[in-house]
Amino acid sequence: MDEHRWTARELEVISGLRALGRAVEPDEHTRARIRADISRKLEAEPSRRRRVLATVLAAAAALIVFVAGVGLLLSRGSLPGDPLYGMKLASEDAQLQLTFDEAARGSKHLQFAANRIDELAAMPSPGADAFLTTLSAFAAEATAGTARLTVLGVQGDTARLEQLRTWAREQAGKLGGLAVPDDARNGFTQAGALLNRIDARAVALAGRLSCYRITTGEADDLGAVPASGECAVPPDALLGVPTAVPLPPVSTLSPPPVEIATTPTAPGTSAPVVPTATGPLPRPSSGQAPPVLPPPISAPTSTRLPVPSTTTPPPLISIPPLIPGLPGLGIG
Repeated sequence: MDEHRWTARELEVISGLRALGRAVEPDEHTRARIRADISRKLEAEPSRRRRVLATVLAAAAALIVFVAGVGLLLSRGSLPGDPLYGMKLASEDAQLQLTFDEAARGSKHLQFAANRIDELAAMPSPGADAFLTTLSAFAAEATAGTARLTVLGVQGDTARLEQLRTWAREQAGKLGGLAVPDDARNGFTQAGALLNRIDARAVALAGRLSCYRITTGEADDLGAVPASGECAVPPDALLGVPTAVPLPPVSTLSPPPVEIATTPTAPGTSAPVVPTATGPLPRPSSGQAPPVLPPPISAPTSTRLPVPSTTTPPPLISIPPLIPGLPGLGIG
């Protein structure tokens, strides 16, 4: 195989190309700058992606809030059976969860119960099922609000009882103007009876606000149950007050007088001296103490008498009689 022999011209071209490559090759400083630019761009790429993602998420959240706000506005006038009616009920439930004052929660329950009556009035021709379902929701909200407000009414916030009476009368007027389906007459009657009960409960509680006993201490579906009977203080309320009980007569605490039988004496002799019963009787010479009567038992509500000391009494000392015929002496 013949070797290629480079001509002088070819060698000159090759030498020029090599020199040109060395001329355009970057120096060390340029290469370091290029590497730094590439690294900076690679590090900035994730941050840019995160910024784009955050922007997209913020736009989506704003869109959701906007749609939810528009939905809530549109759901305010929705009626049972409409697509947005569930959103309306969810909004009412959220309002209750964010209300912490008891009076405000009770008032919101009454407001939502009134909304159910307004919805029935706005429905052009409600069916029996929809009518009864809405009346059931009305009864649940009405009893929940009444139960809270009656308790507050007897605890000092008496204006809540008048609020209940006013609300019940207003709803009774609106209920009477509804077009009731034939199959929903029973539920309609029950709703009217509930409003009558609420009004009667508020009247009964308001009438006993000046009594000693306002409520029975129990509760039902409408809250506080009014007490019955007179407004005066009942006799059983004084069971814990001590009363004075007269002590029994002294004669019942001391033994009956003892009659001592004496025999007649002959003339000219002196009769034996008999001690008079002006003081406590002496103890017999046998050394046994006479029976002790217990103190009187007081009534359960009276002041208790002092309980005698439980310490052991000192031993009884008996002295035989100095004069025959007289009783002995006891010291103890």
